[in-house]
Amino acid sequence: MNIYNNPSGEAYDRLIDYAMEHCETFSLIDTRPPGGDEYDIPPAFPLRIVEELKPYLVREKWVEVNAYSPFPYDQPVYVWACCPEAAKIVKTYTDNLLGWLGEKMPEDLCFQTEDGEDWLWTVTHEGYRELRVTPEETEALKEPLRGVMLVDRQAPLSAEKLFELAKYHESDRFAFTGSGSAQVLPRLHEIPSLRMIDLFDAHIAELPDTLFDLPHLEKVKIWTGNLHGIPAAIGRAQALTDLTIYNGCHPDPHGEPDWQAPAKEELKLTVLPPEIGELTQLRTLDITYSGLTELPDELANLRKLDYLNLVNHLIEQKPAVLKKLNQAKSITFRTTGFF
Repeated sequence: MNIYNNPSGEAYDRLIDYAMEHCETFSLIDTRPPGGDEYDIPPAFPLRIVEELKPYLVREKWVEVNAYSPFPYDQPVYVWACCPEAAKIVKTYTDNLLGWLGEKMPEDLCFQTEDGEDWLWTVTHEGYRELRVTPEETEALKEPLRGVMLVDRQAPLSAEKLFELAKYHESDRFAFTGSGSAQVLPRLHEIPSLRMIDLFDAHIAELPDTLFDLPHLEKVKIWTGNLHGIPAAIGRAQALTDLTIYNGCHPDPHGEPDWQAPAKEELKLTVLPPEIGELTQLRTLDITYSGLTELPDELANLRKLDYLNLVNHLIEQKPAVLKKLNQAKSITFRTTGFF
């Protein structure tokens, strides 16, 4: 089963305790590359958690990485015995499942059963996380592992059922492709833990004001047919770091071969509200295929904006406000593209 969310806080603690109780071993990998021209100098110091977990070490094995490099090298994988004492140490290093990342942290936390099979496995950099349980076991774990949202990739849920499950587990994300997104969008404010929203549904026409009252909301990506506008309420989303809007999306990617995207002149997203300048944490703004004819001067207030992508719009002259975004690493301004 895919772990749909990133369990954190008490949910992460419950997952670690349950895994320690029901598994035989757990492992982490030291991903730091060695130094030297031929990768022949090992890292200068051992990881602190490796030292703390020494009493529970079962074995240390080595795996080859960078196999296509002129100088491939091995990285150590540490395998420890599961026990309550080890659980206490593991929980002091991060409070979320994908927190195993960083210069002084090992990566890819995994738990193995008595037969040596992975029960829980993660690939931190890619955000991959799975739990080896059956649908029946998933239902039985719903309460003991509340906050660990398990979904079957082979049997996708409807938007409504996914919403109810995300609400139950207080998920940090809600991502859905297909019909039904437009119906649950007005209810997403009922999940105050949400940090990321990613929806693909050509029928999404409005962004409800309540969406921007989510206190932890960081990323919003909307793929739709013809968004009617961005409300002034967006200024209330003070944690927002990434905003992406794509218009002209196909209502049925597997059908309607003669479908054509609406002309730019028919698109309803014609202005950005000046309140967008209140998003002091915004780092990425991507508006692709729109009826925009101008940009608000308040964009100049986005002092943390790193990436601005404005593609296929109706703005004839490059707005002067773009010159004020001196800190931006990349500004893409094109009147064509995407279609």
